[in-house]
Amino acid sequence: MVKIVRNALLLFLSLLSFQRNAIWDDDCTLWTDATIKSPSKARGYNELGLYALTKGRYSEALRAIARTIQMDPYQPVAYINIGLAYEKLQQIDLAVQAYEKAITLDPGDPTAYYNLGVVHYNYFKDRNKALPLLLKARDLNPLEPDVHNYLGKIYREQGDDKAAQKEFSLYQTLR
Repeated sequence: MVKIVRNALLLFLSLLSFQRNAIWDDDCTLWTDATIKSPSKARGYNELGLYALTKGRYSEALRAIARTIQMDPYQPVAYINIGLAYEKLQQIDLAVQAYEKAITLDPGDPTAYYNLGVVHYNYFKDRNKALPLLLKARDLNPLEPDVHNYLGKIYREQGDDKAAQKEFSLYQTLR
């Protein structure tokens, strides 16, 4: 009798595991499930927004990440993610505000400096604002290759071929 109960329990738990594996099938089902089961936790919404962002569903990403910020306005990564969504939607001024907020919340996060530097470089064509932001990103994370690529571009445009070559070399090495 004990053996029958044990086997039945094992079968039941196996079926539950199998069913749960479907939730882990992809990030969308995982984080949707997380927001349903824990609607008061901000992380699930941020991750769901990040998933939508990677799939090109920018308005959906904004809604999910905005919910994260509404629930917990002190998450710098949420501001970085919402900044990325604003960039994709060509709402550059809002992207700048989001990156600046992320820097205010966590001045030690190189990603916000990098993203803000790239915005100033690509959209505003303002190398004077981009350079110190990218240098700060590099100082905080010298192993990020894309920072070196942008620094190389700026130095080349400024006519500093030696500094440009150094940065491009680092970019190639770190890629």
